[in-house]
Amino acid sequence: MGRGLVSNMLGLGLFWGVSPVITRGLTIVGVTPVQIIVFSGLIVGFCLWVLQRLLNPGDFANKRLWLYGLGCAVFLNLPFGLSLYVITEIPLATYSIIGSTTPFFGYAIALIIGLERANWRRILALFFGLLGSGLLILPLSHVEFTPEPPFYILLLSFGMPLFYAIYHVFASQMWPAGVGTRQVGVVESVCSGLMALPLLLVMMGSSSFVMTTIGLIGLIAISGLWVIERLTFFNLIRNFGPVSTVQAIYISTVSGVVFGHYFFEEPIDWRIAVSAGLVIVALWLNSRAQAVIQKIVPPETEPAIN
Repeated sequence: MGRGLVSNMLGLGLFWGVSPVITRGLTIVGVTPVQIIVFSGLIVGFCLWVLQRLLNPGDFANKRLWLYGLGCAVFLNLPFGLSLYVITEIPLATYSIIGSTTPFFGYAIALIIGLERANWRRILALFFGLLGSGLLILPLSHVEFTPEPPFYILLLSFGMPLFYAIYHVFASQMWPAGVGTRQVGVVESVCSGLMALPLLLVMMGSSSFVMTTIGLIGLIAISGLWVIERLTFFNLIRNFGPVSTVQAIYISTVSGVVFGHYFFEEPIDWRIAVSAGLVIVALWLNSRAQAVIQKIVPPETEPAIN
């Protein structure tokens, strides 16, 4: 069983908070979202493959590994692509509130399929995490959005947290035996990039591989960060499960507001300190719940695979 639940969640949440800021910067300099999906996936896959070859060469001729990577790519690209659409159709506050429901979908799925039992610490962690996020975003709900989004758009928006939750459960439960995090990261990233390549070619044609120098540098930089993010994410998914991993979204809500203030001069006030405190409580409760679960159900001993 892996260690460092809180530290890994903090790192993952901080990255999930800064990632939209960097992605927005890339779009400002002319890099399209589809280009980001395709080229970052291929770059991340290549970097992880190099790490794998240098540190612990592994076999990629594994049908289960590639089927797993393909499944992860489908379940990851679907909510991400959906988010790129609905963010232009609904208010930012509504988008944030809907995104913050991902842990609830994840916990509900885990309970339904018997992955976890009801745990009061988990429930309190979800409550405090959502409260911390809501404290930041609910005061913005008075902002008008014209035109008013249709009901079906709002309904469609809940596909984001639902599909992200399914992705987390799939990634946790379908992990191929004897395969390490870097191998999984390579295959998922490559599949994700190649899957979106036909869409890129249809949308942009001959301009698919054209971008500014600063856009290319930024894309390479964020891909380097995504290498670390993929390793952290898969370490959490593999060792602590989807319910713990997904709660990093509450940290990303707080860090996203802070980064928004720093990079785009968005307002910041007392809510940040209170929200951060609530998120810390949520992290502590989640860590305690994980410790209790490990005592009740001792993890199976596996050889270390990287």
